[in-house]
Amino acid sequence: MKRLIKNIAMLFTFLFVLFSNQKVLAQDFKSKEALKIFARIEEGINTGSIDKFSNYFANRNYLSLTNGVAGYYSANQSYYVIKDFLSVTQPLNFKLTNIVTETSAPFAAGSLRYISNGIRGTATVFISLQFIENQWRISQITVN
Repeated sequence: MKRLIKNIAMLFTFLFVLFSNQKVLAQDFKSKEALKIFARIEEGINTGSIDKFSNYFANRNYLSLTNGVAGYYSANQSYYVIKDFLSVTQPLNFKLTNIVTETSAPFAAGSLRYISNGIRGTATVFISLQFIENQWRISQITVN
């Protein structure tokens, strides 16, 4: 009887470790995917190429930009709103300096140096993601 109890205890311990590790691995994978998206956004904004990250837009995104645009937009509208914004507010340099991915709603913040109408400026950019239909999607971009 003692041996049976010992074997059952070892089995439960094994199963606990196995499932705990799978949860950690799944979280690690999700975290790496979020990092990949943030890297694509950083690259896309730096080059003014929305195509580098537009396929990550959620069906409904909140945008708030320094040109006064603010509200919820479809993925298609978001593409054109940001494309128009970056054609006027031309990026000189964009760097994400604070990235948090080990949460249910990953976010990143960074600094955008730009030139607009011949005047150089700096803005803070905030981006957040949501896990929708088994993948990360951009849910918010704010440029202040």
